[in-house]
Amino acid sequence: MKKRLLALALASALITAMAGCGSSSKKEIPDNSSNSNSESSSTASKEKQTIEFWMLPLIDEVKIKEMVDEFNAQSETTQVNLNVLPWTDGRDQIKQAVAAGSGPDVFYLSAGLDSTMVEADLLLPLEQNGYTEEEIDRYDSLIDASIVEDHLYAAPISYEAYLMYYRTDIMKEYGFDKLPESWDEVKTMAAAITKQSGGDVMGFQFKGADDQLNAINYSWENVFADYGGEYLDMETMTSTENSEAGVKALEFMKSFYSKGISDFGTSANTAFREGALAMYCFTNGPLISEKFVGDKDLEGKWTVGPMLGSSGYVGGHALCASAATKYPENCVEFMKWFTSPEKAPVWMSEVFGIQPYNVDKLTAEQKAAIDEMYQTEPVIWEALNASAKKASVELFSQARYGYTARWDAQKRLIISALNGEMEVEDVLKQIDLEVNQSM
Repeated sequence: MKKRLLALALASALITAMAGCGSSSKKEIPDNSSNSNSESSSTASKEKQTIEFWMLPLIDEVKIKEMVDEFNAQSETTQVNLNVLPWTDGRDQIKQAVAAGSGPDVFYLSAGLDSTMVEADLLLPLEQNGYTEEEIDRYDSLIDASIVEDHLYAAPISYEAYLMYYRTDIMKEYGFDKLPESWDEVKTMAAAITKQSGGDVMGFQFKGADDQLNAINYSWENVFADYGGEYLDMETMTSTENSEAGVKALEFMKSFYSKGISDFGTSANTAFREGALAMYCFTNGPLISEKFVGDKDLEGKWTVGPMLGSSGYVGGHALCASAATKYPENCVEFMKWFTSPEKAPVWMSEVFGIQPYNVDKLTAEQKAAIDEMYQTEPVIWEALNASAKKASVELFSQARYGYTARWDAQKRLIISALNGEMEVEDVLKQIDLEVNQSM
């Protein structure tokens, strides 16, 4: 898919070049304007074009402003006005404004895209507006989740993936010196820890079955993907969670709760810190938000590993441009700068963001800066990169269709299966029904 997109980008560049050659043959028309008018025109040509940029606080708002200020100071053609929106409703504000044609020129969007925005032709095709073959080819394979019908609609900032979090001190206390290498080993070890501790320590928790309900979507996607599940039949465009893979995956998750290995309600982040939880799975978020990294009280007591299984969840953050923008060249100039390989260390250091490039296709200087970041926390980066490498690009791309309905249905219904309120197949049938109705 990326090769076809690159061919389109090259063809677009050739057409532009031919158009430029044609215009050079036009007869020169003498400029009879006055000197004062000429000076005014020259001054106007040096004025920057202002574009509007709506961002979510992926990192500290002050840091985002510093980056935008840095861009504005070095750009001779573009001035960016920044508006940082809250996580609570920022996505909705962006979608509504862009759909109404009154939104920003450049804006935040999840790297997997939003199918409704693509289908409504609200996003600017980047390969037709300044992204070159060489620039597109630098991305790793996850870029396919930002491509629809050979059009690149998003410039990735960074990705996130699931990790396994381990309290190694607790595991050793109950006789486990090695980390589990499979989900079956997790279940066996967790059952032993829960039982031997008399329930004082929970052996394992699926994030989302605690106080952070939204996260059950991610936990479910990891297990579902590992069992070979797919969200959609892409030919019929129908939801397919009620499948053999879906039933097996959800039955496996349910067994942790039906057998008393895990329980509901307790915050996995808090319990992990306090020593009341031996293992759980979640994104790279707690590394920063919970300040696990650098916590003196936790030093030497914990570690992380890549997500278990053959596949799993990956998500991401990206920039898009509005198809209605009057200034596509200015938008692309800013997007390239903000998401460039040179800026990758910013996202890596601030949020452990997985950088989106194939480092073998970067310059020696760019690669060295990224490698330097990897050396700051080698165990964490090795785990994150391993999780991202085996993540399902297909599932990542499928998730854009019926996203909101799926998100809402899963976080409500998966829990109903785990706690036994509904049968597994009934849950999966209902998810499919709600997603299909939304599409």
